[in-house]
Amino acid sequence: MICSMTVEISCKRISSSSSSSSDTTSSKIASIQNKATSVDENLINEMNSYWMGTISIGTPPQSFNIDFDTGSSDLWIPSIRCLSSCGNHSRYNANKSSTYQANGASFSISYGDGSFVKGYLDSDTVTVDGLSVVNQVFAEALNMSGFNDVSDGLLGLAYPDLANGGETPLFYNMYAQNLIPQPVFSFYFNPDSSVVPGGELILGGADTSKYTGSLAYVNVSTQGYWQFKVNSITAGSTTTICSSNCNAIADTGTTLILGPTSQINALNAALGATYHASTGLYSVSCSSRTQQGFPNITFTIGGQQFTLSVLQYFIIVNSGSSFTCYSVFGVSPLTNVWILGDYFLSRFYSLYDIGQNRVGFATSISYNYAPYVYPQTFQSTTSAASTTHSTTVSTTNGNTGSTSFTAPTTTVSTMTNSSKTMHRGIDWTILFSLIVIYIRLQ
Repeated sequence: MICSMTVEISCKRISSSSSSSSDTTSSKIASIQNKATSVDENLINEMNSYWMGTISIGTPPQSFNIDFDTGSSDLWIPSIRCLSSCGNHSRYNANKSSTYQANGASFSISYGDGSFVKGYLDSDTVTVDGLSVVNQVFAEALNMSGFNDVSDGLLGLAYPDLANGGETPLFYNMYAQNLIPQPVFSFYFNPDSSVVPGGELILGGADTSKYTGSLAYVNVSTQGYWQFKVNSITAGSTTTICSSNCNAIADTGTTLILGPTSQINALNAALGATYHASTGLYSVSCSSRTQQGFPNITFTIGGQQFTLSVLQYFIIVNSGSSFTCYSVFGVSPLTNVWILGDYFLSRFYSLYDIGQNRVGFATSISYNYAPYVYPQTFQSTTSAASTTHSTTVSTTNGNTGSTSFTAPTTTVSTMTNSSKTMHRGIDWTILFSLIVIYIRLQ
């Protein structure tokens, strides 16, 4: 993690290759009859930066902390032969596994921020929450750079088209080996980092106790990533950020919510936030408006609205004399594609259905969680009485023209000292360790 004013976002890796081969995907899951039951893998919330779980590889099992990533398809972990570059990460020792099989093919993946993993492919038994997948191909990392996460490695849950080594992803083999009842998995992320467990991954189904209402489904538009069409994205009731040709990816391997440059600029302008090269983030003084003066951001997906409010899309930092609101909306590395990362997925339960090539979203039971905020964080109603904020924004990619946003001056509503965890301001060190904004690309 970094200690300078340049912020990196360590969490998040999204594969840059893509493909649209529905026939290949269908053939991998066709004609499989299953009678297994779904299982849940408890997850650990690492400061809302990423959620990780535990898997084991080999016989007897060797345990690893893993970042489950819907934005890639490979499984890789550090090798015992990886020396200084693997730091304190747990390492796989093939000599200690009776089920190890050599593969020999080389493996190499690099990312846009200069980080990389190099090694070779092997196969062994991989176990996730008691489900043991035999002969699973994975990568042993001999050399890795730029990975300072608590997690040891990464387990991809995207389509096979993104597999860097051409191997069949673990989830496909899990279903093919009759370990789960249906080719679906789902995530619940709790944004309250003090709660243990911090979330869960359900393999083979969904946990209906973790969301309210019903799941709204949308078909996958381009296989590779979990990519789909978004009906619209709006800021408040007057500013349309995107209304046509809106594409998005659900990516558990990205912390923030990212979008095309012009649309992100328009969205942050509606918040009064400006870009700062020193941090790589958009930010605004929290006291520039009342709490309710900041607009809700609404994503309409599958005809259903999914709305984020001010305490859900700002990271509030107490710098001593004032409060700075850092926007979780940043620029996507993919052209005309939004990446809905953990700050979206921690408010909305998500289900990924390979059998029907669709993604489902529902309101999480943790939707209303909010950190404690000091009463003086936002502008008071009294001081805001004679102040309005007008922001003119313009967007491209299907949206033209300008719209103005005037912030309302309604009464501030702040959280009281109740059962919520008291997060009394985040210092700079935690901010820098929490937010890493360089998306790692192949």
